[in-house]
Amino acid sequence: MQAFIQHNEYFVAWSAYILAGLGCCVVWWKITSFIANRGWRDLSRGLVLVMIFTPWFADESRNFYAPALVVLVMDLLLEGAKGGLHGGLILLVSLFLMLVMLTLRLAFRRRQPVDI
Repeated sequence: MQAFIQHNEYFVAWSAYILAGLGCCVVWWKITSFIANRGWRDLSRGLVLVMIFTPWFADESRNFYAPALVVLVMDLLLEGAKGGLHGGLILLVSLFLMLVMLTLRLAFRRRQPVDI
């Protein structure tokens, strides 16, 4: 078992991270189920999904991925404010795409007819 983990540690690490992220999402879904407004509930759920599951390159050779939030924090800690652009930019793009998807979903959602 030790040899398998050492040989596939990148895969094992991402598998553990995805399982933990899914567990966090289940808990977050339960917490946000009490929000009455569907727009705010979907926005908070989308924000958590983007922050947890957006990957970005972890090294300069672009061989390995890491969560973009972790890349952003490590860049800010190690390189300062200018180094945080890599992970931060991809998070902003992902958040923008999430907002576009929520807006389109709201625009195309069928409204119930109002009884007069």
